[in-house]
Amino acid sequence: MKILVVEDNVKLNEAIRIYLDENGFTVEVAFNGVQGLSKVKDLKKKNEEYDVIILDRMMPLKDGIEVLREIKNMKVESGIIILTAKDTVDDKIFGLAAGADDYIVKPFNVKELIARIHSLYRRNILRNEIPKSGSSRIVSEENESEEDNKSRKEKKKDNFVFDVHSSEIFLEDSKKTISLTNKEASIFEILLNQENRSVNKDFILEKIWKESEKPSSRFVDVHVHNLRNKLLENKFAGRIETIRNAGYKLILD
Repeated sequence: MKILVVEDNVKLNEAIRIYLDENGFTVEVAFNGVQGLSKVKDLKKKNEEYDVIILDRMMPLKDGIEVLREIKNMKVESGIIILTAKDTVDDKIFGLAAGADDYIVKPFNVKELIARIHSLYRRNILRNEIPKSGSSRIVSEENESEEDNKSRKEKKKDNFVFDVHSSEIFLEDSKKTISLTNKEASIFEILLNQENRSVNKDFILEKIWKESEKPSSRFVDVHVHNLRNKLLENKFAGRIETIRNAGYKLILD
C-alpha cells in the first residue's frame, strides 16, 4: 500500500514515516502543501494514485483544506485522512465538507492511524467490485448468500445498484457510478431501508457514529448535504427531503 504523508512538523512527519514503514507500507513524505500536490500530480501523470494521503490541516504555503480541494478537483480517488490540532465540531465538519474521508485529532495513537488507513484501503478495494451490468438492485451485507461466500441475494430497485461494501451507486440508465464516502453510504443505506419514511438524525447518529467520535447532529447535516449533491449532480432518480424537526426522507421517483 502506497501512502503519502504531508506534514510540516519534521519530527512528526518522520515518526509517522518510520512507523508506517515498519508496518509494511510504502511511504513518501512532503513537508508543505505545495510539495504534497506536486507528488500527487507526478503520480497522476503515470496513471497512478496513492492509496491513502495523510494531510495536515495547518501547513505553510498551502493550507491542508486548499490542498484537499485541489486533489479532489484532479479526480484523485485516494482516501484522505486529515490531521488536525483543532478538535472543535466545526473544524471537523469543515474538513469533511471539503471532501476528507476521515480525520484524526493531534495528539493521536499511531495504532489508530493504521486502523483508519486500513479502513480506507478496504473501501477503495471493494469499490472496484461493484457490478457494472445486470438488473437494478441493492446489495447489502445482510443479504449475502453462501455460494462461494461472494454471491449475494438481491432486492429489486428501479434503475440503480447500491453496493454497501464498495460505497457506490451504479445508475443503470446512464451507466454512471456515484462514489460515496463510508458515512454517506451508511446514511444512504439507512434512508433506503426506510424509503418514503422520515429518519431522525439521532437514529442516524446512533447507528453510524461511535461515542468516542463525539458525534453531533451537524455531522449528519454535512454528510447528507454532500450525499444529496452527488445524487443531484448525477441525476439520480430520487431525492432526499429534509423533514422539519424530524430528519430526512428518501423519495424514489
